[in-house]
Amino acid sequence: MRTVTTDSTLLLHTRAEDGGDIIGTGYGMAVPYGVEIEFDGMRESFAPGAFDTAAVVGKPLAYRHNEPIGVITGATNEADGLYIDFDVVNTSLGRDAATLMRTGSSRGLSVGFAPLESKRAQGKNSIVYTKAALAEVSLTHQPAYSSAGVGSIREEEGTMSVETVEDTAPAVVADIQARQAIDDLRREVASVAHVAEPVHPLAQFRSFGEYSKAVLDGLETRALFDQVTGDNPGVLPPVWLQQVRGIIDLGRPVITGVGGPQSAGTVGLDINWPYFDGSLTDIVEAQANEKDEVNSVQISIEKGTATLQTYAAGSDISYQLLQRSQPSYLDAHNRIMAASYSTVTDRKFTDDLWNLGTGTVNYDMSGDTTGAAFRAAVFTASMDCEDATGVPASIVYASTALMTEIGGWESFFPAPYSVQNVSGVATASSLLVNVSGLRVVRAKWLDGNAAMHAIITNGEAVRWIEDGPRLANAENVGKLGRDIAIYGYGVTAAYLPAGIIRVVEA
Repeated sequence: MRTVTTDSTLLLHTRAEDGGDIIGTGYGMAVPYGVEIEFDGMRESFAPGAFDTAAVVGKPLAYRHNEPIGVITGATNEADGLYIDFDVVNTSLGRDAATLMRTGSSRGLSVGFAPLESKRAQGKNSIVYTKAALAEVSLTHQPAYSSAGVGSIREEEGTMSVETVEDTAPAVVADIQARQAIDDLRREVASVAHVAEPVHPLAQFRSFGEYSKAVLDGLETRALFDQVTGDNPGVLPPVWLQQVRGIIDLGRPVITGVGGPQSAGTVGLDINWPYFDGSLTDIVEAQANEKDEVNSVQISIEKGTATLQTYAAGSDISYQLLQRSQPSYLDAHNRIMAASYSTVTDRKFTDDLWNLGTGTVNYDMSGDTTGAAFRAAVFTASMDCEDATGVPASIVYASTALMTEIGGWESFFPAPYSVQNVSGVATASSLLVNVSGLRVVRAKWLDGNAAMHAIITNGEAVRWIEDGPRLANAENVGKLGRDIAIYGYGVTAAYLPAGIIRVVEA
């Protein structure tokens, strides 16, 4: 992997503190196009469109090529360079990096990439990368080339195809004395009577250069033997693209919707919490007369309990596969394991929300052609959530069928309309949906039952308790392999089930 550093103008938009995973979004030039730098005696530059923008999206945003601080969410190839949009995550390092960007202390973006194709002029000290695979983008405060926006380039392992452009001017070497001697000899032989012998077709040419010139001038039409790829398999290796497709990691939108996972602590497997399940209207009453007995009540604090469950998977990977695979099998293996952990735990949390919740609101989706009935159902559920937890609802989880209906309502407008001006917003390009101020998230695990339309709740009513996930590995030397596993402990804690409102078919 190589790195290139750009002194870029970064635009950062920070979000108000809401306890979410993302604290800010940014935009800037990651790689300039057509700008040469000199490294170790070689002039290097990138051709326009050298990076595949689809492959750039989803790559990590890091700090100094070390710890991750976010993810790239968009990429465009402009005439002057590759521009990226990115999210900054709500971690200690992410908050520090956002402060550095916002204050202008760090303006540079350093890109880690693998050269794939390039063009180089033979005998000249210039190379142009025409295709490269982006590995990651890092924030740095010391761009090496501030005027051009390009930093130092360092070598690492990797292969690329190089197209060498050769100078085509022919080199003509003339030996005048030799040619004169050959002409004299021919005239002497021609004057001697002899029996003619068969003459080779190429004998008319005095040199290979003369023959080549005749071919270029169209005077020699001798048929040449065809050379095709099928006859030369030894010089045509297969081409393998380096990006492993099909690893879909959408995160955990349902768990994140109520504030993300809550710590399970460091010891024990049983999670306990106290809660009050009585009626506030049955406690205090008016005193009938002076000196009369006041209302005597029993107030009980109940105990809720949930037991952590282990979620895990593992593989025994041979050294041959670990050491000889390209692209890296280990990298793809661990990404798939992490994506599976996210998917399974988010599905479990969604199922628990529906099964543990006790609040219910009826909704006739087929009869709602404008979205008005759904907005009414959302308001009703939010008030029920407030009665149960003390605060209104903060999130709406919708089935795929309901999200499809929302997309067709004419009363919902795409962004940038604000929800203060319209009933709601719905944008297909980002699947960002907002109904009367409440964010709507697609919960596809509700799709198993047509009567399950939505769940409306908040983080006071329910949370996902978790310790993990972690990666574990151990060498299996006897079989030349390595055991690698992902594991974590998690459970749904329904603190106040009445604050989990299920929206069901009327």
